[in-house]
Amino acid sequence: MQTKPFGVRVLAGVLLVAGLAGIAAFWGALPRTPGTSPLMAMFALVWGCTFLAAGVLAWRGSRFAAFAFLAAMGLLLTACSYVFPNGQLLVRSASLVTVLVGLIGAWYLSWAPGRTA
Repeated sequence: MQTKPFGVRVLAGVLLVAGLAGIAAFWGALPRTPGTSPLMAMFALVWGCTFLAAGVLAWRGSRFAAFAFLAAMGLLLTACSYVFPNGQLLVRSASLVTVLVGLIGAWYLSWAPGRTA
């Protein structure tokens, strides 16, 4: 029986936990009062589903896991630009770190041993 590499198991676990956190954030952001934004609830739902999909694809060893991981990292960049609209230095440095982590993670998922077709 072939086991999954340690890095794939850790990355898939982290992505699954982040996806569950996004679903929990969706539940907390549901519009219950007039001051609650439904856009935030939809963003949290998309965020959670993207991270869950990336985690499941990484765990299954799919060839689409790298693309789902890059999409999940891209959603982090979108959220960062809305949280810090005037913090250009912070957004650029966070963008650089997110892009580097995304590319390294996508490369690892693309070439990880034990990946299925």
